[in-house]
Amino acid sequence: MIARLWHLARGQVRVRVTGASLPRFLNLCAAKGLTLRRMERTAWDEMYATLSVADFRALRRYMGRTGCRVHIVQRRGAPFLAARLRPRVALWGGFFLLALLCWVLCAHIWSIEVRIDPTLDEAEVVQQLEDLGVHIGARISRLDVRSIRWKMFGMQPNMTFLSLNIRGNSLTIEAYGATPPEEKLDQDAVVKVVAAREGVIKSVQTLEGQPVVQPGDAVETGDTLISGLVPPTREGGGYHLTHARGEVEAYTVYHMTAARALETESKVYTGKVRRQYALVLGNHRLNLYIGSGIDGGTCDKIIETRTLRLSDSVVFPVSLVVQTYVFYEREPQAGSADAVQVEMLSGALEQLVSGIDGTVTSHRETLTEQNGAAVLEMTVHAVEQIGVEALDDSTIPEEPPTEDGTAP
Repeated sequence: MIARLWHLARGQVRVRVTGASLPRFLNLCAAKGLTLRRMERTAWDEMYATLSVADFRALRRYMGRTGCRVHIVQRRGAPFLAARLRPRVALWGGFFLLALLCWVLCAHIWSIEVRIDPTLDEAEVVQQLEDLGVHIGARISRLDVRSIRWKMFGMQPNMTFLSLNIRGNSLTIEAYGATPPEEKLDQDAVVKVVAAREGVIKSVQTLEGQPVVQPGDAVETGDTLISGLVPPTREGGGYHLTHARGEVEAYTVYHMTAARALETESKVYTGKVRRQYALVLGNHRLNLYIGSGIDGGTCDKIIETRTLRLSDSVVFPVSLVVQTYVFYEREPQAGSADAVQVEMLSGALEQLVSGIDGTVTSHRETLTEQNGAAVLEMTVHAVEQIGVEALDDSTIPEEPPTEDGTAP
């Protein structure tokens, strides 16, 4: 197979040899080192053979000595194909443009996918990468990924991971930032437990510290529930400061008011659809329509981008943008408070429960119609843990002097 391809690349001819002295012809070819392949004798004075182009040219110098005549029957190989295609300028130009297109596709970045963690400013990171040369149309050979990573770490102190993965002419950017740790109070600091919201104390479970409230007490937001200042526990003892810990449950009450208009508008599609097309070449957009677009007040706008690609990693710098406008008319619809009661009630309860650190014991709601709107007034009773830690600025009190005027 390889030898056959080699002969086709050099070029070969199929010849018909006629004459009474065929043995003399064969002896001459053997003496001069001319290789005959696929020989076939069809008559006593006729034979066929295949020679390379170089051997055929050499044979022409010795034909007068053989008394035979040689006729070319078939020409095959790259030299003959090139000779036939040489006058076709358009074809060669197409090959040149194809080679140029392949070089442009393989040597430049034409697709960028960005995956940036929410802890980082995506717009800022993309702009900084663009300033470092990472953009559509950038030469792949000029992208020093290692250098870009170190420069980005210097410009983004909060960035912990950055990768630039190049596959074909596509680039995937992944970046992650450090999540700020939750602020925690020092375990050795003097801490007290205060009320996160107002309520009536149900129970107090003290692990450390001195409770200052008891069941049945009403407290306001910020009131001290468990103090970090602990009084003496034995005769002759003294005060000391500690990190107060514990759980305080309280009865709490939430009030909420929500309103929703009863007269709404619904979309009734007319069936009219209009499409606009735009061609994106690299970083340049060519609108294939007149004007800047269609007002989206009475229509839904759907944008679809179709990118020409050979595979997932090799794309062409050509995209077709299709903007579809689906027109509709607005129709007013009148509703009633009963129709929206369930939806408003479930929405209000979900919103309240999400902020309660406990359980809901009961709720009461009132739904009325006021000025064309449904007004929901809700009261929710809950039992929840309201104690949160906060720094305690208490100091150890000075003890009064004894009868002889000295400190105890």
